[in-house]
Amino acid sequence: MVLTSTSYLTWKLTGEYVIDHYTAANFSPLYDVTTQNWTSDLAPEIIPLSKLPRLMWSTKIAGHVTAEAARETGLAEGTPVTCGTIDAAAEAVSVGVKAAGEMMLMYGSTIFIIQVTAEPVRDPRLWYAPWLFPGMHASMAGLATSGTLTHWFRDQLARDTDFAQLVTEAQGSPKGAKGLICLPYFSGERTPIHDPHARGAFFGLNLTHTRADMFRAVCEGIAAGTAHVLETYAEVGASPDRVLAVGGGTKNPLWLQATSDFGGIAQHVCEKTIGASYGDAFLAALAIGAVQPQDILTWNPGASTVTPGHVPAYRTQYPLWKRLYAQTRDLMQALP
Repeated sequence: MVLTSTSYLTWKLTGEYVIDHYTAANFSPLYDVTTQNWTSDLAPEIIPLSKLPRLMWSTKIAGHVTAEAARETGLAEGTPVTCGTIDAAAEAVSVGVKAAGEMMLMYGSTIFIIQVTAEPVRDPRLWYAPWLFPGMHASMAGLATSGTLTHWFRDQLARDTDFAQLVTEAQGSPKGAKGLICLPYFSGERTPIHDPHARGAFFGLNLTHTRADMFRAVCEGIAAGTAHVLETYAEVGASPDRVLAVGGGTKNPLWLQATSDFGGIAQHVCEKTIGASYGDAFLAALAIGAVQPQDILTWNPGASTVTPGHVPAYRTQYPLWKRLYAQTRDLMQALP
């Protein structure tokens, strides 16, 4: 059988081979998002469809803990096991993304975005999958380098400094980092440009710039990349009604505020930002009928809201940020 890590664990617990539709959508071209079923029409020679797990919705019960699994794990035999889902989808659930128009903005090693929609949003610059429940859809996007870029910066240029101090230093730099622009494409880029050859850059450096300016530019560069994605959602008529922020990067107020300022969006931050594990717990509770979808608002209530401000430096720099990639793309591809 061909399984994901979560499908494998479910099999070990229950003896059942299952996978949720949202995860299965990543099995292109073996999953048909229109029929929401496995297909061999596009690639009949890849693998027999009988080797793929049974498709389920995320809160359906896949099976029950077997006697053998109970002995190995200490779990009670017969405990129901849900189908589950991918980490990012569970993270969206954890902060209350449940209705069409609601968007999760995840601040992790990469930026990952999921917006629930009433109808499929199909655009080559974004990704699409069925959502976790029948009749609902997900429009997704992601940057390739985000939290990993802040870690790279600290490891290479601020080894003597923890993140909290680095953020405090950068908050002393003016918005716009004194004209310094950072392209955050240190691992290529995913949406909306889909360019594995894209490269990172600091543009506009001069002798007045400090480490604080450079770290602010990094955060603002990632924020500009996120704004580029939000701009793409607007162009396809799918601007979010509500944005919920989650992930370790929410502890960086500079990054949060720059994202709201560049993107022109308010971001709601919940009390708990631990992410996928909390969402998985809620999905399990849904599966056995212990909660209703709206109960997530009491499980994880809102804590704060980051509102966008008008920043003249950003209004000037964002168009330059986009032009910098467009005008250096050919040079990037020529690099070894």
